[in-house]
Amino acid sequence: MQSEEQPRTIVVLGSTGHQGRGVVECLLREPGLETCLVRAVTRDLKSPAARQLLEDYQTPDGRLSLITGDVYDPEGLKNAFSGAYGVFAVTSEHFPKRIDTDEDMKHELQAGLNIISAAKLCQIQHFVFSSLPNMKQVTDGRFEKLFHMDNKYIIEQWAKRDLAAVTCLLPGFFLTNLNRPQYCRRENGVVRFCPPIPGDKCVQWLDPVHDMGVFAARVFALGVSKTKGKNYVVEAPKLRMQDFATIFTRVTGHQAIYSPITLDEWADLASEAVGPGFKEDIRQMMEWASIMPDDKICYGALDPTEDPSWEDLGLSASSFEDWLKRTGWTGP
Repeated sequence: MQSEEQPRTIVVLGSTGHQGRGVVECLLREPGLETCLVRAVTRDLKSPAARQLLEDYQTPDGRLSLITGDVYDPEGLKNAFSGAYGVFAVTSEHFPKRIDTDEDMKHELQAGLNIISAAKLCQIQHFVFSSLPNMKQVTDGRFEKLFHMDNKYIIEQWAKRDLAAVTCLLPGFFLTNLNRPQYCRRENGVVRFCPPIPGDKCVQWLDPVHDMGVFAARVFALGVSKTKGKNYVVEAPKLRMQDFATIFTRVTGHQAIYSPITLDEWADLASEAVGPGFKEDIRQMMEWASIMPDDKICYGALDPTEDPSWEDLGLSASSFEDWLKRTGWTGP
């Protein structure tokens, strides 16, 4: 364990992905973390994404370092976590192999166990995890195959049981997913927003790069005494689905429509890259999104009063308009 005098090291998993990359950037510029060292974990130190991370965010005093590690390699994780104060952890439904069955989705639980074991062994003092709600409970058992959501909830419970101090961030729908054809496409020059959700339904989104980064950095800066055991919802205020087209046209000047595809087309497209074993999971997610209660937040899991994000952190997530202006996105 580190002494207080040494600069604290925070390890970031998934550092070349959307969430991890944002966390690396924000940790290096957060007030109160000016001496903090950031150790970014990547499977391949020589990959273009890893080299780009170093090029984009290295500080004049060299506080960013890269280290090899993989969530399926317990020994590599122990090496990556050694001597560190904190860890930002993220797990994914994506797997190096194709997902063919429900059983295959359990790979994410194994990754979670590996991460928690390494964090416990290395006496990590602050563990910040990108989690999601218990959807079996939220949907009263109606949707039992939301594995990519429930698995994160299970990992969160294990972490809170086994580690000294855990803080969880619960993200909404990713605005970066608008680059995928099941969310948005260009047809005859018109941008078509097309998730299989009714136009008058309100859903919560975030910029996973910027928002997860800002929230995680603030949590680490405030420290264990203020954030231990707490969950923070990283979601912008609700947006009616049909308003995507209106806002997009107003900000970019490009013509757009909101026209949902079918649930079947959605499930086929969304599971293409991951495998057929993911199809029912991702289908049930959108089926629930279409009917989840409007008076709740975080996928229908919480009352708005249950989220202390603004009170504790003074933060709220990016709106679609914020994201458009920040990124200059003009469609897929």
